[in-house]
Amino acid sequence: MTALRCLVALSGWIALAATGLPEASPARLVVPSLFLLVCPGLAAVLLWAGELIARGRGGAARLLEGALLVGAVSLSLTALVAEALFLTHTFTLTRTVLILAVLCSALVLAASLRSDGRRATRAGDHGE
Repeated sequence: MTALRCLVALSGWIALAATGLPEASPARLVVPSLFLLVCPGLAAVLLWAGELIARGRGGAARLLEGALLVGAVSLSLTALVAEALFLTHTFTLTRTVLILAVLCSALVLAASLRSDGRRATRAGDHGE
């Protein structure tokens, strides 16, 4: 597992720990907010579109395209989870971050397993 994947998987749990800080603490707002804006989308992009972005156009265009995709997917996943919690009258920041932390960890694990499977397949192809 790469360092980026480990960081994305751990970020949700760090954000969840930050929700336990005192209410007046700026870190209680900043850390989960940054997590909700970036990490769910990054975990999903690493799983589903990482190779598409890597094979895309040049550096700046690829970086901008990836950043926009990560932001849009993060906001979408966060909105879906928050809406589900609002509709069930169980919305709290802690629950939202917990659900998305579990989702991020699962997506990162799936992306890691997927890339390991592809590497094993490529190594098998080269060995023949």
